[in-house]
Amino acid sequence: MDHRVSELATLVQEASDLLRRHSVTFWADWLGDDAARIRQLDFSGIEHLLSAYGGMGSLTDVYICPQSGHAIEAKNVESVNARLGSLLNRMYDGAKQLSREEFAATRRDPAI
Repeated sequence: MDHRVSELATLVQEASDLLRRHSVTFWADWLGDDAARIRQLDFSGIEHLLSAYGGMGSLTDVYICPQSGHAIEAKNVESVNARLGSLLNRMYDGAKQLSREEFAATRRDPAI
């Protein structure tokens, strides 16, 4: 397995685990499924992951805080959201790069 695919799957799983710890179950489940698909080299996991970005109510709109009913102490809000933001940025960059490479490969392969 390409180290970048493995790294992406690890990042996605880490984000899923972080969200689950703080009771953000919808997105935790979404990312957990994507991580599993990516580990199985199923490109649909990358496509599904990228579909979570952008638009109202997207993954990037998640802000973990007690006021939203999340399991977190107020003193940890800033650091947890900073970690989540870092993971989301790295995940997006990695998924986008792999997606571009997959698209380029299919354009070169006349059998596809």
